Amino acid sequence: MPSLKKYTYYPCNCNCAQMSLVHVTWGGVWFSVPFFLVFCFDFPVYVDSSEYTPTTHNCKMSLRYKLSPYNISLLLYPTVYLGSIPLTLLLKQYNQYIGQIFFVRFLEQYLVSNNGYLWFTTLYWLLVVFTAYLPNRNRDFLIFYTKIYLINTIWIVVLLEWFFGSPIFERISVIAGATCSIRGIYREYACKQSGGVWTDPFDSSSHYTYLISSSLLIWHLFLNHVTWISGYFPKHVIDLENSTHYAAPNSITVNDVKMDLNRIFRTIIEVIAVFILIMWFILYTITSVFFHTIPEKFVGLLCGLFVPIVLKYIK
Repeated sequence: MPSLKKYTYYPCNCNCAQMSLVHVTWGGVWFSVPFFLVFCFDFPVYVDSSEYTPTTHNCKMSLRYKLSPYNISLLLYPTVYLGSIPLTLLLKQYNQYIGQIFFVRFLEQYLVSNNGYLWFTTLYWLLVVFTAYLPNRNRDFLIFYTKIYLINTIWIVVLLEWFFGSPIFERISVIAGATCSIRGIYREYACKQSGGVWTDPFDSSSHYTYLISSSLLIWHLFLNHVTWISGYFPKHVIDLENSTHYAAPNSITVNDVKMDLNRIFRTIIEVIAVFILIMWFILYTITSVFFHTIPEKFVGLLCGLFVPIVLKYIK
Protein backbone atom coordinates (compact mmCIF):
# COMPACT_ATOMS: atom_id res chain seq x y z
CA MET A 1 0.00 0.00 0.00
CA PRO A 2 1.26 3.53 -0.73
CA SER A 3 2.55 5.19 2.41
CA LEU A 4 2.29 8.80 3.50
CA LYS A 5 4.85 10.78 5.42
CA LYS A 6 3.86 11.63 8.96
CA TYR A 7 3.41 15.20 10.02
CA THR A 8 6.50 16.85 11.38
CA TYR A 9 5.41 18.84 14.39
CA TYR A 10 7.48 21.99 14.47
CA PRO A 11 6.82 25.71 14.11
CA CYS A 12 6.47 26.84 10.54
CA ASN A 13 10.02 27.52 9.38
CA CYS A 14 9.07 28.37 5.84
CA ASN A 15 8.51 32.09 6.30
CA CYS A 16 4.80 31.81 5.60
CA ALA A 17 4.38 35.50 6.34
CA GLN A 18 6.79 36.31 3.53
CA MET A 19 4.62 34.61 0.92
CA SER A 20 3.93 37.34 -1.62
CA LEU A 21 0.73 37.85 -3.53
CA VAL A 22 2.51 36.40 -6.55
CA HIS A 23 2.13 32.89 -5.08
CA VAL A 24 -1.57 33.35 -4.50
CA THR A 25 -2.14 35.01 -7.89
CA TRP A 26 -0.35 32.34 -9.89
CA GLY A 27 -2.02 29.73 -7.76
CA GLY A 28 -5.41 31.12 -8.70
CA VAL A 29 -4.53 31.12 -12.40
CA TRP A 30 -3.36 27.51 -12.48
CA PHE A 31 -6.15 26.44 -10.16
CA SER A 32 -8.74 27.78 -12.61
CA VAL A 33 -7.55 25.57 -15.50
CA PRO A 34 -9.03 22.21 -14.46
CA PHE A 35 -12.30 23.78 -13.37
CA PHE A 36 -12.56 25.67 -16.64
CA LEU A 37 -12.44 22.28 -18.35
CA VAL A 38 -15.01 20.82 -15.97
CA PHE A 39 -17.52 23.62 -16.39
CA CYS A 40 -17.05 24.26 -20.12
CA PHE A 41 -17.47 20.68 -21.34
CA ASP A 42 -20.83 19.05 -20.90
CA PHE A 43 -19.70 15.44 -20.32
CA PRO A 44 -21.85 13.16 -18.15
CA VAL A 45 -20.28 10.61 -15.83
CA TYR A 46 -21.84 7.72 -17.75
CA VAL A 47 -22.07 8.10 -21.51
CA ASP A 48 -24.01 6.15 -24.08
CA SER A 49 -22.05 6.97 -27.21
CA SER A 50 -24.88 5.85 -29.45
CA GLU A 51 -27.24 8.49 -28.13
CA TYR A 52 -25.01 11.32 -27.01
CA THR A 53 -22.44 13.53 -28.66
CA PRO A 54 -20.47 15.86 -26.35
CA THR A 55 -20.29 19.51 -27.33
CA THR A 56 -18.78 22.61 -25.78
CA HIS A 57 -21.40 25.28 -26.66
CA ASN A 58 -18.75 27.96 -25.96
CA CYS A 59 -19.13 27.42 -22.24
CA LYS A 60 -22.90 27.93 -22.41
CA MET A 61 -23.63 24.65 -20.74
CA SER A 62 -26.49 23.26 -18.72
CA LEU A 63 -26.92 24.78 -15.28
CA ARG A 64 -28.22 21.42 -14.13
CA TYR A 65 -24.80 19.85 -14.67
CA LYS A 66 -22.99 22.89 -13.39
CA LEU A 67 -24.83 22.63 -10.09
CA SER A 68 -24.73 18.84 -9.84
CA PRO A 69 -23.87 17.47 -6.38
CA TYR A 70 -20.56 15.98 -7.52
CA ASN A 71 -19.40 19.26 -9.04
CA ILE A 72 -20.32 20.98 -5.78
CA SER A 73 -18.23 18.44 -3.86
CA LEU A 74 -15.33 19.12 -6.26
CA LEU A 75 -15.46 22.79 -5.28
CA LEU A 76 -15.57 22.11 -1.53
CA TYR A 77 -11.91 21.24 -1.06
CA PRO A 78 -10.36 24.10 -3.08
CA THR A 79 -12.76 26.47 -1.32
CA VAL A 80 -11.42 25.34 2.06
CA TYR A 81 -7.87 25.75 0.73
CA LEU A 82 -8.50 29.33 -0.41
CA GLY A 83 -10.34 30.19 2.80
CA SER A 84 -7.49 28.81 4.90
CA ILE A 85 -4.82 31.08 3.36
CA PRO A 86 -5.40 34.08 5.69
CA LEU A 87 -5.76 31.74 8.68
CA THR A 88 -2.48 30.07 7.78
CA LEU A 89 -0.73 33.44 7.88
CA LEU A 90 -2.43 34.55 11.09
CA LEU A 91 -2.20 31.36 13.15
CA LYS A 92 1.17 29.93 12.12
CA GLN A 93 2.55 30.44 15.66
CA TYR A 94 0.19 27.73 16.90
CA ASN A 95 1.39 25.03 14.48
CA GLN A 96 3.57 23.22 17.01
CA TYR A 97 0.79 23.11 19.61
CA ILE A 98 -1.89 21.82 17.22
CA GLY A 99 0.42 19.01 16.19
CA GLN A 100 0.67 17.78 19.78
CA ILE A 101 -3.08 17.49 20.37
CA PHE A 102 -4.01 13.83 20.92
CA PHE A 103 -7.04 13.95 18.60
CA VAL A 104 -4.97 15.36 15.73
CA ARG A 105 -2.15 12.86 16.26
CA PHE A 106 -4.67 10.00 16.43
CA LEU A 107 -6.36 10.96 13.16
CA GLU A 108 -3.05 11.49 11.41
CA GLN A 109 -1.52 8.24 12.63
CA TYR A 110 -4.42 5.82 12.26
CA LEU A 111 -6.54 7.28 9.45
CA VAL A 112 -3.87 8.70 7.15
CA SER A 113 -0.17 7.95 7.61
CA ASN A 114 -0.19 4.31 8.68
CA ASN A 115 -3.48 2.95 7.37
CA GLY A 116 -4.79 5.66 5.07
CA TYR A 117 -4.81 3.82 1.77
CA LEU A 118 -6.01 0.65 3.46
CA TRP A 119 -9.02 2.55 4.84
CA PHE A 120 -9.70 4.01 1.41
CA THR A 121 -9.36 0.67 -0.38
CA THR A 122 -11.66 -1.10 2.08
CA LEU A 123 -14.36 1.57 1.98
CA TYR A 124 -14.11 1.98 -1.78
CA TRP A 125 -14.60 -1.68 -2.65
CA LEU A 126 -17.29 -2.28 -0.04
CA LEU A 127 -19.27 0.63 -1.48
CA VAL A 128 -18.62 -0.47 -5.06
CA VAL A 129 -19.79 -4.02 -4.43
CA PHE A 130 -22.75 -3.35 -2.12
CA THR A 131 -24.09 -0.06 -3.48
CA ALA A 132 -23.09 0.00 -7.16
CA TYR A 133 -22.85 -3.62 -8.28
CA LEU A 134 -25.10 -5.89 -6.19
CA PRO A 135 -28.43 -3.98 -6.37
CA ASN A 136 -28.71 -4.53 -10.14
CA ARG A 137 -25.77 -6.86 -10.81
CA ASN A 138 -24.41 -4.20 -13.15
CA ARG A 139 -20.99 -5.30 -14.43
CA ASP A 140 -20.46 -1.97 -16.18
CA PHE A 141 -20.29 -0.25 -12.80
CA LEU A 142 -17.79 -2.84 -11.57
CA ILE A 143 -15.56 -2.34 -14.61
CA PHE A 144 -15.84 1.45 -14.38
CA TYR A 145 -14.88 1.67 -10.72
CA THR A 146 -12.08 -0.86 -11.17
CA LYS A 147 -10.57 1.46 -13.79
CA ILE A 148 -10.90 4.40 -11.42
CA TYR A 149 -9.24 2.53 -8.56
CA LEU A 150 -6.32 1.40 -10.73
CA ILE A 151 -5.78 4.91 -12.10
CA ASN A 152 -5.89 6.41 -8.62
CA THR A 153 -3.49 3.80 -7.19
CA ILE A 154 -0.99 4.29 -10.02
CA TRP A 155 -1.25 8.06 -9.56
CA ILE A 156 -0.58 7.84 -5.81
CA VAL A 157 2.35 5.45 -6.35
CA VAL A 158 3.88 7.73 -8.99
CA LEU A 159 3.54 10.76 -6.72
CA LEU A 160 4.61 9.22 -3.40
CA GLU A 161 6.41 5.91 -3.94
CA TRP A 162 8.18 5.35 -7.25
CA PHE A 163 8.55 6.95 -10.65
CA PHE A 164 11.52 5.30 -12.33
CA GLY A 165 13.40 5.94 -9.12
CA SER A 166 12.34 8.79 -6.88
CA PRO A 167 8.60 9.61 -6.82
CA ILE A 168 7.34 12.88 -8.28
CA PHE A 169 6.97 14.68 -4.92
CA GLU A 170 10.51 13.76 -3.95
CA ARG A 171 11.84 14.92 -7.31
CA ILE A 172 10.10 18.27 -6.76
CA SER A 173 11.77 18.50 -3.34
CA VAL A 174 15.22 17.77 -4.80
CA ILE A 175 14.71 20.38 -7.52
CA ALA A 176 13.73 22.85 -4.80
CA GLY A 177 16.97 22.09 -2.95
CA ALA A 178 16.31 19.08 -0.69
CA THR A 179 19.52 17.39 0.43
CA CYS A 180 20.73 14.58 2.68
CA SER A 181 23.50 15.15 5.22
CA ILE A 182 25.15 12.00 3.82
CA ARG A 183 26.66 12.54 0.39
CA GLY A 184 25.49 10.42 -2.51
CA ILE A 185 21.98 9.79 -1.10
CA TYR A 186 19.10 11.46 -2.90
CA ARG A 187 16.12 9.59 -1.44
CA GLU A 188 14.47 10.75 1.78
CA TYR A 189 13.75 7.32 3.25
CA ALA A 190 17.20 6.05 2.31
CA CYS A 191 18.70 9.10 3.98
CA LYS A 192 16.80 8.55 7.22
CA GLN A 193 17.48 4.81 7.24
CA SER A 194 21.19 5.54 6.91
CA GLY A 195 21.09 7.85 9.91
CA GLY A 196 21.25 11.05 7.88
CA VAL A 197 19.21 14.24 8.14
CA TRP A 198 16.95 15.12 5.22
CA THR A 199 16.59 18.87 4.68
CA ASP A 200 13.52 19.64 2.62
CA PRO A 201 12.74 23.29 1.74
CA PHE A 202 9.62 22.33 -0.25
CA ASP A 203 7.53 19.43 1.04
CA SER A 204 4.55 18.90 -1.28
CA SER A 205 1.54 17.97 0.84
CA SER A 206 0.96 14.24 0.35
CA HIS A 207 -1.75 14.44 3.04
CA TYR A 208 -3.60 16.96 0.91
CA THR A 209 -3.38 14.75 -2.16
CA TYR A 210 -4.53 11.64 -0.33
CA LEU A 211 -7.36 13.27 1.62
CA ILE A 212 -8.79 15.07 -1.41
CA SER A 213 -8.62 12.20 -3.90
CA SER A 214 -9.83 9.54 -1.46
CA SER A 215 -12.69 11.66 -0.13
CA LEU A 216 -13.94 12.70 -3.56
CA LEU A 217 -13.88 9.16 -4.94
CA ILE A 218 -15.92 7.98 -1.96
CA TRP A 219 -18.26 10.96 -2.41
CA HIS A 220 -18.73 10.00 -6.06
CA LEU A 221 -19.97 6.58 -4.99
CA PHE A 222 -22.24 8.10 -2.37
CA LEU A 223 -23.83 10.66 -4.66
CA ASN A 224 -24.53 8.14 -7.40
CA HIS A 225 -25.39 4.91 -5.61
CA VAL A 226 -26.29 5.38 -1.95
CA THR A 227 -30.07 5.50 -1.94
CA TRP A 228 -30.67 7.85 0.98
CA ILE A 229 -28.38 10.40 -0.73
CA SER A 230 -29.03 9.88 -4.45
CA GLY A 231 -32.76 9.60 -3.74
CA TYR A 232 -32.72 12.98 -2.03
CA PHE A 233 -31.53 15.12 -4.94
CA PRO A 234 -34.28 14.39 -7.50
CA LYS A 235 -36.79 15.68 -4.94
CA HIS A 236 -34.92 18.67 -3.53
CA VAL A 237 -32.36 20.01 -6.04
CA ILE A 238 -33.79 22.22 -8.78
CA ASP A 239 -32.41 22.54 -12.31
CA LEU A 240 -32.33 26.35 -12.58
CA GLU A 241 -32.20 26.29 -16.37
CA ASN A 242 -35.26 24.11 -16.97
CA SER A 243 -37.06 24.66 -13.65
CA THR A 244 -37.18 20.92 -13.12
CA HIS A 245 -35.81 18.66 -10.44
CA TYR A 246 -32.28 17.41 -10.75
CA ALA A 247 -32.04 13.78 -11.89
CA ALA A 248 -29.23 11.83 -10.25
CA PRO A 249 -27.52 9.59 -12.85
CA ASN A 250 -27.92 5.84 -12.50
CA SER A 251 -29.48 6.09 -9.06
CA ILE A 252 -31.99 3.75 -7.49
CA THR A 253 -34.82 4.78 -5.23
CA VAL A 254 -35.50 3.59 -1.71
CA ASN A 255 -38.56 1.72 -2.91
CA ASP A 256 -36.40 -0.36 -5.26
CA VAL A 257 -34.33 -1.72 -2.39
CA LYS A 258 -35.66 -4.68 -0.44
CA MET A 259 -35.38 -4.86 3.33
CA ASP A 260 -32.95 -7.74 3.62
CA LEU A 261 -29.60 -8.59 5.17
CA ASN A 262 -27.74 -7.00 2.29
CA ARG A 263 -29.62 -3.75 2.89
CA ILE A 264 -28.71 -3.80 6.61
CA PHE A 265 -25.06 -4.58 5.87
CA ARG A 266 -24.98 -1.89 3.20
CA THR A 267 -26.36 0.66 5.65
CA ILE A 268 -23.66 -0.21 8.19
CA ILE A 269 -20.99 0.28 5.52
CA GLU A 270 -22.48 3.63 4.55
CA VAL A 271 -22.55 4.88 8.14
CA ILE A 272 -18.91 3.88 8.68
CA ALA A 273 -17.97 5.57 5.40
CA VAL A 274 -19.71 8.80 6.45
CA PHE A 275 -17.84 8.75 9.76
CA ILE A 276 -14.49 8.27 7.99
CA LEU A 277 -15.31 11.04 5.52
CA ILE A 278 -16.07 13.42 8.40
CA MET A 279 -12.79 12.52 10.16
CA TRP A 280 -10.86 12.99 6.92
CA PHE A 281 -12.47 16.38 6.34
CA ILE A 282 -11.63 17.51 9.87
CA LEU A 283 -7.99 16.52 9.32
CA TYR A 284 -8.03 18.18 5.90
CA THR A 285 -9.24 21.42 7.47
CA ILE A 286 -6.58 21.23 10.20
CA THR A 287 -3.90 20.57 7.57
CA SER A 288 -5.18 23.52 5.54
CA VAL A 289 -4.69 25.93 8.41
CA PHE A 290 -1.74 24.64 10.40
CA PHE A 291 0.55 22.49 8.26
CA HIS A 292 2.64 23.01 5.12
CA THR A 293 3.17 26.24 3.22
CA ILE A 294 0.59 27.70 0.86
CA PRO A 295 2.48 26.57 -2.31
CA GLU A 296 3.07 23.08 -0.85
CA LYS A 297 -0.64 22.65 -0.24
CA PHE A 298 -1.40 24.02 -3.69
CA VAL A 299 0.66 21.25 -5.30
CA GLY A 300 -1.15 18.70 -3.13
CA LEU A 301 -4.49 20.24 -4.09
CA LEU A 302 -3.91 19.95 -7.83
CA CYS A 303 -2.63 16.39 -7.55
CA GLY A 304 -5.54 15.43 -5.30
CA LEU A 305 -8.12 16.79 -7.76
CA PHE A 306 -6.59 15.06 -10.79
CA VAL A 307 -8.28 11.64 -10.58
CA PRO A 308 -11.68 12.93 -9.31
CA ILE A 309 -11.82 15.25 -12.34
CA VAL A 310 -10.50 12.70 -14.83
CA LEU A 311 -13.12 10.10 -13.81
CA LYS A 312 -15.78 12.31 -15.38
CA TYR A 313 -14.29 11.46 -18.80
CA ILE A 314 -13.71 7.73 -18.31
CA LYS A 315 -16.23 5.32 -19.81
